[in-house]
Amino acid sequence: MGWKKNAWVLWICNFIVMGSMNMIIPFLPLFLGELGVHNNKELSMWTGMIMSSTFLSAAIMAPIWGSFADKYGQRTNLIRAGIGMGVINILMYFANTPMMLLVLRFVYGFFSGFVSVSFSYLSKTTPREHIGKALGFLQTGGVSGGIIGPLIGGALADWFGYHAVFAVTGMLIFSTILLVKVFLKPDAPSQEQREEHGSFRDVLGNKNLQILFFATFIVQMALLSTNSMMSIFVKFIVGDVANLTFLAGLVTSITGFANIIGSPLLGRLGDRIGQSRILPIAMFLTGCLYLPQLWTHTMFELYIWRFLQGLVLGGMMPAIQTLIKKRSTDLVYGRAFGVNTSCQFLGNLAGPLLGGFISGHFSVSYVFGVAGVLLMVGSIILKWKIALRPVHAEEPTR
Repeated sequence: MGWKKNAWVLWICNFIVMGSMNMIIPFLPLFLGELGVHNNKELSMWTGMIMSSTFLSAAIMAPIWGSFADKYGQRTNLIRAGIGMGVINILMYFANTPMMLLVLRFVYGFFSGFVSVSFSYLSKTTPREHIGKALGFLQTGGVSGGIIGPLIGGALADWFGYHAVFAVTGMLIFSTILLVKVFLKPDAPSQEQREEHGSFRDVLGNKNLQILFFATFIVQMALLSTNSMMSIFVKFIVGDVANLTFLAGLVTSITGFANIIGSPLLGRLGDRIGQSRILPIAMFLTGCLYLPQLWTHTMFELYIWRFLQGLVLGGMMPAIQTLIKKRSTDLVYGRAFGVNTSCQFLGNLAGPLLGGFISGHFSVSYVFGVAGVLLMVGSIILKWKIALRPVHAEEPTR
C-alpha cells in the first residue's frame, strides 16, 4: 500500500504549497498599494502583469521540466520545484518596487509546477486500477490549502505586514522538500529508459494526448475567466457593501468545500467505469451549472449554484491526469505531463484576459455564460474524440 502513503505525503505537500501561494495572491493589489501604486488604472495594470508573468514563464518551462523528469524522475523534479519556489518567495520579501516584484514573479514561474509534478509522481507510482481515486484525493489537498491560505495570509499580513508573508511562504515551501526526501522513494527511470527516451514529437503527434491538452486549456480558461471576475460579480449583485471581500471569499470557500467532497467520489467512479466517460460528463455539467449564474440576483442563489458546481468540477483535472498516464508511453510520460502543464498555465493566462474583455465590453454576468458554453462545447468535442484507442487500455474495475 505504498501508493497510499505517497498520496498522503503529497496531499500534505500540496496543502502547504497551495496554502502558501494563496497567502498573498488574493491580497496582491493591497501589497502593491504599499509599494506606492495607488491609481486604480495603474493598480489593475500592475496586478494583471504580475499575475500573467508567472503563468507565461511557467508555460514556457513546463515541457522542459517534463523532459527533465523523463531523465531523472519526478521525485527529483519535485525537489527542484520546491527549492526554486522557496528561494524566490524568500527573495520577494525584499521586493520594494512593483518592477522588482514583477521580475521575481516572472522568474518564479520558471521554477514552479510543484502541484502538477505531484500528480505526475502519484500517477506513476500508483496501480492503474487506483489512479483515479488517488488523484481525486490528491486534488483535495490543493483545494484545502487554497481555502485556508487566504485566512492565514490575511492574519499574518495584519500582524506583521505583507513582506513577512513572503518569508513565511518561502519557509513553508522549503518544508515540502524535507517531506519529499524523507517519505517518497526515488522513481528514477531504469538505465534502459535513460539511454532511450522519447521526444516531444512523439507527444505532440499523439492524437490521444492532443485532445486531453485541448481539454486542459478549455477547462482552465473557463474556470479562471469566472474566478478572476468573482469579486466584481459579487459587487454587481450586492453593491458596494462593507463586507464585500468576505462575501466574495465565501463564494470561493463554498466551491472549494464542495470540490473536496466531489473529487474523491468522481475519482473512484472513474476507476470503476472509466475516466474517458467521466470527463466529458463532468465538463458538460460544470458548463450547465454556469448558465443559471447569468440570471443570479442574490448571494444565496449564487452560493447554491457554486456549491453544486464544486461537486462536479473537481473531477475534471484528475480525470485528465489519469488519462494522460493511461494514454502515453513510459518513455514520454514526463514530457506529456509537461506539455499538459503548459496548456494549464496558458489557460490560466487566457482566462482572466477573456473575463476582463467580456466584463469590460459587455457585462460581468456574461462571463459565466461564455464559460458555460466553452465547457459544454468542449465536452462534446471531447466525447467525439476521446474514444481513440489508448496506449494503455482502460480497464475499469467491476
